[in-house]
Amino acid sequence: MSEAIRRETFKTVYGVETVKEVSELFRIEYQELKNNKNAFDEVSKLFQKYVLSITFLYSIPSIKNNLSIFRKIINKEGGIWKDATKSSFYIFDVYKAVTNVTDSKIAKKESFNKSMAFDVKSEIKRVQDMLKNKTYPIARNQNEEQVRSYFISYLLGLSTGRRFTEILKTVTIVKKGNGYNFRGILKKDRSQKTEIEANLLILTVDEVKSHIKELRTFINAKLKATKKITLKQATEQDINSIFSKVYNNAIKRITEDKIPNFHELRHYYTIEGTTVFKKGSESDKDTRYRILGHHIKDDSTRTYKTIK
Repeated sequence: MSEAIRRETFKTVYGVETVKEVSELFRIEYQELKNNKNAFDEVSKLFQKYVLSITFLYSIPSIKNNLSIFRKIINKEGGIWKDATKSSFYIFDVYKAVTNVTDSKIAKKESFNKSMAFDVKSEIKRVQDMLKNKTYPIARNQNEEQVRSYFISYLLGLSTGRRFTEILKTVTIVKKGNGYNFRGILKKDRSQKTEIEANLLILTVDEVKSHIKELRTFINAKLKATKKITLKQATEQDINSIFSKVYNNAIKRITEDKIPNFHELRHYYTIEGTTVFKKGSESDKDTRYRILGHHIKDDSTRTYKTIK
């Protein structure tokens, strides 16, 4: 819901819908003022005008990323207002706040993992056997296909590390040289889809494709029956608004409240994948960037640095 509100708000205020598009508007306006010695008031107003696009309904790490986009523009464009304007983008001491929040997340996650002793590979194999033998638990009045879809999504989240909407709608696996790539990777600002190497835990490419096909067949039927639309017609926002709460709650039930939501599966994938998929002298951090598909090396990737 917040993404839709954000896009609508940006469209009303700026005439465009994403931070990337807004930043280009900022670039044009900053170019006009950057060498004008008498433009102090205009520069101040310029900053105030674009604060909304940096902060509105974003998390602290995302605000930090957005600040970086605008600061890079200022650095590149230069001008007499460079230092003054760049310092203004430290509003709310956001970099310090991001570091504190990130460090807190890491500490909590490491403590949680110690107490949980969660073995990702063993869990994947356990759920794989449950799906194969149809031994997953079905409570009274539950639909078997629905329950099965929960366990498939859980399995895919652990094995692929991909996001919820990617698994339910956008991601495909394509042959690339001697290996395979994920195509349809969603970026944070939703302005583009990229492609990264497909690094799978335990499951084979054929198994992942089969599970994705079964899951999407179920989701497509569900959408037709309840919303009168197909999966192809559904937007990424539709998928999140209609299914995310249901599947997040299902993950909590499956793991007996040990894992609170679907996105957390991405963390556990990264814990195991940092060791399994490391290449040569590659650092742990660079391995995480690569397998997660984080192209901008920022503090958001640090939150995935957790111990086994």
